[in-house]
Amino acid sequence: MRNFVKMAVLAAFASVGLSGAARAADECTAAQGLVDKAITHYKAAGQAKSYADFMDKGNKDWVNGELYVIVATMDGIFKAHAINPKLIDNPDLPKLKDVNGVMIIQEMIKAGKSGPAGAWAKYTWTHPETKKLAPKQTWVKASGDLLFMAGCYPAS
Repeated sequence: MRNFVKMAVLAAFASVGLSGAARAADECTAAQGLVDKAITHYKAAGQAKSYADFMDKGNKDWVNGELYVIVATMDGIFKAHAINPKLIDNPDLPKLKDVNGVMIIQEMIKAGKSGPAGAWAKYTWTHPETKKLAPKQTWVKASGDLLFMAGCYPAS
């Protein structure tokens, strides 16, 4: 009976770990989908309407917890960022480094310019739930002269 209980406890812990990893994978897949959806919306609705929508924290289509749209110029100047609007038009932002010296915005620019399919920019950032430094990645895809982005915290 004890072995059965031990196995049940271990199985429960394993399933929690897997569901956490699966959740992280789902969030990263959702980030990629959100970027494609944002590009489509931008093309259909235009700049003013799409930026207003992307910046509306109450609009779950574009802002859902840690999943949200960022739009930047090819030089890394943010034009839409619902979570921290102070970052918009900040000329110092492209110089931002993580704790490991990774030039975060430069990585985003490089990822966006890497090809039409899009790519991941990887860096270290403070996880909003744990408040600890964690690997983060942002899916970046160029459309016209803009970069569309959404980030996630992958399973480690």
